[in-house]
Amino acid sequence: MAEDWEWLRGQLPSSEVPEALRVPTASPALNLGVQVIGSNIVGNDVVELAAQYMAEDARFELWIGSHEPPLGFRQQFERGRASFEGMLAAYEAWVAFETAYQASGRQIDQVRDERERLKTALRKASDALVRARIE
Repeated sequence: MAEDWEWLRGQLPSSEVPEALRVPTASPALNLGVQVIGSNIVGNDVVELAAQYMAEDARFELWIGSHEPPLGFRQQFERGRASFEGMLAAYEAWVAFETAYQASGRQIDQVRDERERLKTALRKASDALVRARIE
């Protein structure tokens, strides 16, 4: 392996994008937000966090595309990896919430813990996108 690519050795492979996040757009992050917002099973506080996450993802993509000088592959990889991991954690929290909600007989008061974990995961995913732009 060339020295310029030596940093890739030992990197854990990124998980693939879950099938459910491949549509309706080309952006898994936006698709996650669409699922959460469009579900009609979350309150406005969760909708706000999902929308904030979508906005931070758009800001991140704009920043990457307009960075001067352009970021190298390694810089893009490192910043993108953190945002990808945040998206996966938020998706896992969303699936856990949705699953618990359905299992509870659609009783929102019985899934408070899962709802709080979803909110926390969305905040952390947004924060990861912000940090990727300022680090």
